[in-house]
Amino acid sequence: MRRVVDDEHVDQLVSAARDHWGDGAGDAGCVVAEAFDEDVRVVVRTVMVAKAVCGLLSARLVVLTDPRWRPLAEAFGAAADLGPPDALVTSRMDRCVRTDIPVVHVHGTGALRAYALFPGQSPGSFGEDLPGRVAEFFDQWVWPNRETIAPSAERTAWRAKEGYQVRTDTERRQLRLYGCSRLRLDAGRPTITVFGHMPGRDTELFEETERYAAADESANWLFLDRLRSGALSANILWSMTDVAVTFGGSDLPAFGVPVVQAGWSEGAACGATHVVRTPEELRDRLGEAVATHGKGETILGSEQRERARLWLWLRRCAADVPTQILPRWELGPDYPRALTVALRHAERDGDPLFDAVRRMWERRDPVLTRFDFQDLTRTTLTPARSAR
Repeated sequence: MRRVVDDEHVDQLVSAARDHWGDGAGDAGCVVAEAFDEDVRVVVRTVMVAKAVCGLLSARLVVLTDPRWRPLAEAFGAAADLGPPDALVTSRMDRCVRTDIPVVHVHGTGALRAYALFPGQSPGSFGEDLPGRVAEFFDQWVWPNRETIAPSAERTAWRAKEGYQVRTDTERRQLRLYGCSRLRLDAGRPTITVFGHMPGRDTELFEETERYAAADESANWLFLDRLRSGALSANILWSMTDVAVTFGGSDLPAFGVPVVQAGWSEGAACGATHVVRTPEELRDRLGEAVATHGKGETILGSEQRERARLWLWLRRCAADVPTQILPRWELGPDYPRALTVALRHAERDGDPLFDAVRRMWERRDPVLTRFDFQDLTRTTLTPARSAR
């Protein structure tokens, strides 16, 4: 990840952080913030969430980071290593980390996003257990309120389209024919698009996908990493795609494209995609997808599409916490200056960040939220966009 700050801005940021926090913290144990990254946005978000947890536990802050960010960590009140941690806040998605202490994973993008697991909730690792806990939260609080959430979910989906702007089925069919002609594919066959594989992960399932595609003559198979960059626009690509095979999460079901998911994501168990875990399951699902779409039908159910839109809304809206202190990720190079200004003028105890962390912590929720889902009657579900 690229840097977005020079040394002069670092010095200004350190000074503002020192003035903002001023005092130390409690002495009832320690919270470790693990923030090894070149990007100051990652470091500051991780440390801020850890600082909020310190306030809840009356604990001291310990920051594990690169030497470049050590002065910044100390300005936030970081102390020397004080022994076994009472909680871990990290910017790194290590699926194998154990959860015998609370673990919070802070995400990039947006305003502020984080997921958490707490001791006693499940016996496995963070990666094994988080999707199930997120799905429990989704089924308890999001799905039963789908009619209330629907207008906000539609607005969020519209904003999330980005480069995919197809409005009608007729337009999609026209773009599909054009794309197949351009790539010399048989438009009468279903097109299966494979993407999102990271070398070293999900290798067995990816290789099985390659073998299946090489042996199958009843569908067109597109591996995006093998297409020339810029060969197809997003409109053409996703209009051509009848089924996507991905090795992580995908929002495509929200826009009518079914997904066979052969990899991990936080929302994998929320019911938006067809999740496969073994080569046998993958072969069966690919066979069903090719056969079904070959007949002009689809493996995407109406409930799946609705769940996909609600998961998109949860991730991009309800689980994206606006904060007066932390600027939006998308500010990029302007982020350090905006953060410096915020630290010099925002109140320490009045930021929504602290209420959101407290609510997540007290309720043992798996996701940080801007809304109180236990009292949606007092919540505006279509909030105005942050000025940052």
